[in-house]
Amino acid sequence: MHDFTNLGWPETPFGADQRPFGQHVDMLAACTFDWTPGQDGPPRPVAVSLVYLRIRRRGSSYQVSDDTLSIGFYTTVIDDAAEVPRLLTVADRALTRARRHAAIVAGHQLGADLARINALAEVPLRGVDGMRAAWNDQEKQRGLAVIVDTGTEAGMTGADLGTPLEPTPMQIPECRHCAGEVARRALARCLAVGLTAALHTSRYTWEGTFRVPDAIERAGWDVLSSPGEDGCPAATGRDLGERQLIGTMPHPVAGPAR
Repeated sequence: MHDFTNLGWPETPFGADQRPFGQHVDMLAACTFDWTPGQDGPPRPVAVSLVYLRIRRRGSSYQVSDDTLSIGFYTTVIDDAAEVPRLLTVADRALTRARRHAAIVAGHQLGADLARINALAEVPLRGVDGMRAAWNDQEKQRGLAVIVDTGTEAGMTGADLGTPLEPTPMQIPECRHCAGEVARRALARCLAVGLTAALHTSRYTWEGTFRVPDAIERAGWDVLSSPGEDGCPAATGRDLGERQLIGTMPHPVAGPAR
């Protein structure tokens, strides 16, 4: 299982008392799951992603752009189906923190994902259960995050992102290089969900197209491994069709912001 994050304190992304000099920061947390089709059963999660965006709880919106927006992210990608239970535990902890500490939690039809997670779980997942109940209710509860589902209420914002919000099937990667590419694609969709929710709630505005892949590359250029490097079994010894199928085809990416 591979973790990719640009956070110095990934377990306390909102700031916390246990951090040195930690102070609470108002944030929008977007959460997405990516899935692989089941060979002889239901789909299995391949990755869980969280993107954290600073917002104002009240007042005017931030004017943002893809080359200046500060993005915090954390994504976990499995490379073996046996790691699904560990992935569910990671997701459960992240959802617990987000519901308690974020100002807004965004997802794209996340309720359906959480129902799948519950069906796969071998032990009770309190964070998943709590978020699923909040997602189905979506009434503001004192001290808890506002829920935004980009699959319904935020679907007509007209956000120009160049990245689809709908998930596409992914295969379980075979090495860290392939896992980095899965993480890159998963994070791009997660950021698109977060930006759509931020626009819907009047926290962010931007001009023209917000180039989501460029923003992810700028935020994670030193964390996300480059696909197609030597030694990657998915990038060597396979024909073009197979590499396209697993979603690990090398492609040009932007370098770090200068």
